[in-house]
Amino acid sequence: MSKQLNVTRNELQKSYKNHYTLYKYGENTVSPKARRLLLFYAVECGLKSLILKNLGKNTYEELRMYSENNQLRIHGHDIKAMTREVGIDHIYSLKKIRLMNQGGNVSPERFNELWRYGVTVEDEEGEKNVEITLEDIAKWIGKRL
Repeated sequence: MSKQLNVTRNELQKSYKNHYTLYKYGENTVSPKARRLLLFYAVECGLKSLILKNLGKNTYEELRMYSENNQLRIHGHDIKAMTREVGIDHIYSLKKIRLMNQGGNVSPERFNELWRYGVTVEDEEGEKNVEITLEDIAKWIGKRL
């Protein structure tokens, strides 16, 4: 596995803004799953930027070290762990999404895979609810960056 780029808090913040802007204005030009993927990455980057800000740190490598030293899962894709770290997990609850053909569920840290590969879900309403929650988190982040 290749090493993660050591991006800065400022780069994460810009990525949040860029992805969220594309999500908001792509409704008529981008598929729903592609838009949700953009939203997922916007939220992920925004939360990582906020966590770094709260820690007084500036780079992904510092985030990774903090995460590993404290046995957290905030340096990967686990948005649920990141919301817990910034103290909003009780406000913005992310539920698993049931899959159609493969059976089983997809948990929040794997939503990016679900939308990147366009997997069919059984519970479309649940998927829409996750999108609404992610959008609410994105708005919350926007007020704090």
